[in-house]
Amino acid sequence: MFEAWVGTRYADETNVIGGARLLILGEAHYDSAAEIGSERPELTREVVEAYVDGRLRSNATFFRRVERLVMGRYERGLTAEESKQFWDSVVFYNYIPVIAGNKPGDRPPEHLWGGKTPQLFFDVVKRREAEIVLVCGRELWRKKPHQKAIKAAYKVGERPFEAHEINWSPEWGAVAAHILHPSGYRGWSYDENTPPVQFLFEELNRRRHAKGIATVPTERLA
Repeated sequence: MFEAWVGTRYADETNVIGGARLLILGEAHYDSAAEIGSERPELTREVVEAYVDGRLRSNATFFRRVERLVMGRYERGLTAEESKQFWDSVVFYNYIPVIAGNKPGDRPPEHLWGGKTPQLFFDVVKRREAEIVLVCGRELWRKKPHQKAIKAAYKVGERPFEAHEINWSPEWGAVAAHILHPSGYRGWSYDENTPPVQFLFEELNRRRHAKGIATVPTERLA
């Protein structure tokens, strides 16, 4: 099974997202030479390292859009050092824990969504004590498990969207919201995908404040 990427400064209050415990959830990995369902435990870490080092080509759009979206740097983007600081501050995990396709655009076979997959996701959220989860993709959003839906949590334009609670203890847990898949080219925009990110950080601060925990800055890489 794939091991999550865990940034070296994840949960450090001095990192670029103020110590917010953010888990970025992708859908799946593909590999042109691998058998569907096969395991490469280090692949997720290798892919993030390749992006940070400037060696990733095919999936660079996904990571570039995510970091710009979370940091609010839509036009100017992040420098190489700022990009490294961002990925050092977060956890990244792909929901399907094995190779799910042989080329970009391949859909994961239906059976890979079940079995151990939901529990492995919960285990990552719990082990990393995630506070907020940014889910990348609508199909992933519909299929991933959760304990409770928060109706009309935020709006994109006039349309309300729900958020999900993914609790890992009786006292604490994560809140999740979703964006359109960052690798998509048709209709993807920062304007449409900003509200769920804003909601996550606002909800995180609301929950921290209610528990007397220090909130995180809302300005990131200002």
